[in-house]
Amino acid sequence: MYEAFYGLSEKPFLMRPDTRYLFLSKGHQAALSMLEYVFMSQSGFAVITGEIGSGKTSLVRRLMKSDRGSLTIGLMSHTMPENFSELLQWMLLAFEQDPSGDNRVLLYQRLCNYLGEQQAAGNRPVLVIDEAHNLSVEMLEHLRMLSNLNADRADLLQLVLVGQAGLRETLSDPACVPFRHRITVDHNIEPLDLEEAHAYIRHRLMVAGVEHEIFSDAAVQTIWEASRGIPRLVNLLCDTALLFGFAEQLTHIDSDLAHDVIDDKRQSLSPV
Repeated sequence: MYEAFYGLSEKPFLMRPDTRYLFLSKGHQAALSMLEYVFMSQSGFAVITGEIGSGKTSLVRRLMKSDRGSLTIGLMSHTMPENFSELLQWMLLAFEQDPSGDNRVLLYQRLCNYLGEQQAAGNRPVLVIDEAHNLSVEMLEHLRMLSNLNADRADLLQLVLVGQAGLRETLSDPACVPFRHRITVDHNIEPLDLEEAHAYIRHRLMVAGVEHEIFSDAAVQTIWEASRGIPRLVNLLCDTALLFGFAEQLTHIDSDLAHDVIDDKRQSLSPV
C-alpha cells in the first residue's frame, strides 16, 4: 500500500523471517562465529538463545543456506516429541529420511545406518533444533544419548539447539548436567543497541530499494526504546509508521508519528 509512495520495491518490515533482510548485529555475528567454531572443531553441542523476535530463526535459515562443505544439516522446527519413537521420527524427517513406522528399534537402526553412511561418505551430520525450548528434559537426555554414537572415535552427530529463554531454564535442571557438560558454545543474542537499531532500519530499507533516510534520528530512538531493541517489535513499529505516514502523506517519519504508532500498538509491545 505504501511502497510506491516511499519508493520501496516491497515492504521492508514484514514479520516473517527472510534471510535477505538478516542484519548481523554484534550478537548475531558472534553467534555465527561460534557456530563456525563448533563445526570446525567437530565436537560438543551449541546452544543459541534469545528473546521472542530476536532473529534466531533468520539466523538458522542463514546457516541452512550457507556453504555447508562436508556438513549435512538437518532441521527440526516447532516440534514437541512426546516419546523416543517420535523423536527418532522427527530426526529422520529432518535429514529427509523415511520416518514411517513406530518400532523404536527399527527407527533407531535406520538413523544409525544413515549417520554411518554419511560418515563413510566424508560428511558430518548436524542436527539444528529450532524452538528447542519446547523440548523436555527427557527429550534432551535422549538427544545426548543419541549423540554418543561414534565411529572411529568421531562423533556421528552434532547438535545445535536454538530457542527462547525457557531452554536455559530446562538445561538448568539437575537431570541435564550430563547434557550441559557437552555444550561447547552457549550464546545469548542480546537486543539491538541504539546504534544497531539505526543500522538495522537503514539496512532493511536499502534491501527494499531505498537509500535515503525515511526515519528521523529521534523517531528511531523512540522506536528503539519502545521495542526494547527486539527486531520483531522494531519491524512492527516501523511497518505501522510507514502506513500511518502514507495515510498522512508524510515523506519522513518523525518522533511525533512514532509516538502515535506506539500508542496504537501498546498492547503488542507489552513484555510476555
